[in-house]
Amino acid sequence: MKKLFTIMALVLTVSVANAQTGIQSVLNQILGEGVASSTVTSLLENVIGGAVSELDLPITGTWKYSQPAIQFKSDNLLAKAGGAAATSKIESTLSPLYGKIGLNSSFSYTFNEDNTFTQTIKIGSTVKTLNGTYTLDAANNVITLQYGLLGKVGLGKLNAIYANTGSSVAMLFDATAKMNFLKKVLSTVSSLSSKTSLAAVTTVLDNYNGVLLGYKMTK
Repeated sequence: MKKLFTIMALVLTVSVANAQTGIQSVLNQILGEGVASSTVTSLLENVIGGAVSELDLPITGTWKYSQPAIQFKSDNLLAKAGGAAATSKIESTLSPLYGKIGLNSSFSYTFNEDNTFTQTIKIGSTVKTLNGTYTLDAANNVITLQYGLLGKVGLGKLNAIYANTGSSVAMLFDATAKMNFLKKVLSTVSSLSSKTSLAAVTTVLDNYNGVLLGYKMTK
């Protein structure tokens, strides 16, 4: 019996270690190597303008796009860009471009209790509905969105750090990953304006290093 308890404890220890390694790998993909939990908290507090709650608030329901959210992956990168004013400048530049690539008042997520979600995006006059599953790591403020097919296009997976205040949700993605995702979505529509706007967003982001690209949403 003692040996059984020892084996069970070992399995549990390995499982916890693997989970921790997994979440650290996700954070490294979003923010770079060696990111600290305090960095995640700081970035999200900058976006929502207050403390990130430690409560595991439900994300279920429909959330609609409110405004762009831009952050730099580190204070060092932010300082090089010219301080906090840089994020406001980028957000104001991207706001009209966001609208043309589908990140506008019609953009929304609906998260269900069974860990499925639906995302609606309107590009020009075309409305696209994206479906998938999601997982939350509330302790580390990480959400993973696993998308299905859009027509014949496989959209893959997106990771983001997120804050949920109960009345608003903010998501921040690695800019390159998010842009590649949007390119896939836009490849399924024939809107020249949206594709031109996406190229313009890329041009803006190319002027800065270490940018996290995202948005705020409200119910």
